Amino acid sequence: MTASGVSIRCSNIEEARRVVSLLRNRDIPPGDIEVLSTEPIHDVGSAISGKSRLPVFVLSGGAVGILAGYALAAATARLYPLNTGGMPIVSPLPVGIVTYEMMMLLAILFTLAGMLLEARLLRKRPTDPSESPDPLSDDEVLVRVAGISAQEAENLRAAAGLSIH
Repeated sequence: MTASGVSIRCSNIEEARRVVSLLRNRDIPPGDIEVLSTEPIHDVGSAISGKSRLPVFVLSGGAVGILAGYALAAATARLYPLNTGGMPIVSPLPVGIVTYEMMMLLAILFTLAGMLLEARLLRKRPTDPSESPDPLSDDEVLVRVAGISAQEAENLRAAAGLSIH
């Protein structure tokens, strides 16, 4: 979050839903809204970030794995040919096993990468202690908005009836 941002501390989940709804209605970009809570709020997360792209990562990893597995098994069989007595050098059964294993490996690795990207776990953490939020109690939710002006913050405070820090 930038220094020009505003933090809104909500006392319960319903207030956070109302604040996020007001922000989305004011055409604040979803990337400028950050919601911090002690428990997941799935509907607020989907309102901010939209639909998850994780299935795209999984299917892409599987497709790349199929291609890589087949290429690995076929290239190995052709580079190190064995006398197979008239049978094909690139046999379907061993190639199928290697292809399946590579597909599963890359699907899992792409899923891990997608999860890290979707959850924004690779982002840079604030190093300045003043940028870190105070600890939240069990029911509290902190909504941070970047790039909002002082006038917009006052309008939002009036509409939501909450304190803005």
